[in-house]
Amino acid sequence: MALKELTPLKNTIDIAQLRAIADRAEETLAHLRDALLEPWPRKMAPMLTSSRLAKLCKLDRAQIQYLCTRGNKGEYPTGTVTSSGRNREFTLAEAQQFIRASGTYKARPPGEKGIVLSVGNFKGGVGKTTDSVAFAQGLTLRGHKVLLIDLDPQASATTLMGYVPTPEVTEEMTVMPIVYEDATDLAAVTIQSYWDNLDLIPSCSALFGADYYLPNKQASDPDYEFWRVLEKAMDTIRDTYDVIVIDTPPSLAYLSIGCFMATDGLVIPLPPETLDYASSTQFFRQFAELFTSLEGSRSVEKEFAFIKIILAKVKPRAASTDVVKSWIQQTYHELMGRAEILDTDLIKNASAEFKTVYDLQNYEGSAATYNRAIDSFDAVVDELEAEIQNVWAWRAAEKING
Repeated sequence: MALKELTPLKNTIDIAQLRAIADRAEETLAHLRDALLEPWPRKMAPMLTSSRLAKLCKLDRAQIQYLCTRGNKGEYPTGTVTSSGRNREFTLAEAQQFIRASGTYKARPPGEKGIVLSVGNFKGGVGKTTDSVAFAQGLTLRGHKVLLIDLDPQASATTLMGYVPTPEVTEEMTVMPIVYEDATDLAAVTIQSYWDNLDLIPSCSALFGADYYLPNKQASDPDYEFWRVLEKAMDTIRDTYDVIVIDTPPSLAYLSIGCFMATDGLVIPLPPETLDYASSTQFFRQFAELFTSLEGSRSVEKEFAFIKIILAKVKPRAASTDVVKSWIQQTYHELMGRAEILDTDLIKNASAEFKTVYDLQNYEGSAATYNRAIDSFDAVVDELEAEIQNVWAWRAAEKING
């Protein structure tokens, strides 16, 4: 083709235009967030009905009513009677207090450390971030005090918690002071969130800097151990929080390695789709080779208390679902969770409004659809709670047996 026949490039984008687009995108996101959360610039925790509270406490509504009135000796909050007089609503804090007073709550044993739970998958679109936030919220509904750490530079978990990462989150508000060794304790960067008993360490794009700083530091100082940076900083907050949930970066880079070294339990959301299954095999191969390399070169030992694969975004009527499920179960039979997270428009619509299923309060659609969605998350959180309680029980037994 002759040069004169070439179509001129009319839509080239230079660096100045890229910055302008980035500025516009951040401004639009901030306006969108405020509009969706109007009239409040921050998210608000939902109210819980007596029916919802009864399900969490594994009681029926009549028992909740009794404990609020005749059976109440001051340990149960009474909530607020609705205008119809036929129901009660509880603030999130009241519901958590009720749950802790009920027989279903199992406290962290005295002297035991909090459990670090990382939610990880290298493939995008599996629901990792939404699941991370929902698991953290759900564990507070079992009575626990929880910390959510966003380690993904894309900061989607931070956004779900009601913050626009730029400009609302600065580098000093993230884990980066720990990475740069300007601080030694993660407690210094925790902030209270809108959700009672759920604190947050947010993220922003500054976290990309960790994967430049850590290898350079390691190269200049042979005695440096980049993989222990987060683990050492966890010590104090393990005493403060029952569970620390981490939304991990979507790659096995330096910050991810440090995260996994600090992790007790690893949760892997895995949709029963062919490409997701194929990606999971690479995830485990890279994982195995990483820890084999660290063990061989630096005598690093790592043992997870548990690894749990949770089938996510499950489409019950999809033709391929059962086939891929069988592959996953055959491959990872010892890691499979029993509960599954359903793929519903309700969950997708909630995410579009910066919410998880636990944030929903006044759902205008089918009650059956809402119940199926929230029951699927509740079932997964119940499994995680059982694993956490089992870890505490084993560690307490080890102390007794020396």
